[in-house]
Amino acid sequence: MPVRVKIDRERCVVAHFCFFYAATVFIPGEGGKPVISPEYAVNGVSEGVVPDELYEQVKEAERHCPSRAIKVYRE
Repeated sequence: MPVRVKIDRERCVVAHFCFFYAATVFIPGEGGKPVISPEYAVNGVSEGVVPDELYEQVKEAERHCPSRAIKVYRE
C-alpha cells in the first residue's frame, strides 16, 4: 500500500532528523530545508508517495521531527 508523505516547509526548523532517518526520501532543498526526493515527489517538492518498504523510515522521521513538520499516512 502506498504511503503519502508531506512536509510543511514553513514549519520546518531545519533540524535534519529526516535526513538521518529517511535519507532516500528527504533531501536538502533551498536553504537546507528538506524536500521530497524527485524519485518520490508528487505535486511539487513537499509531497510524495513512497513504497510500503519505506514506511518505517518515514514514520521515524515523522516521530523525531521537533517541529512536527512531517506527516505520514497510508492511502
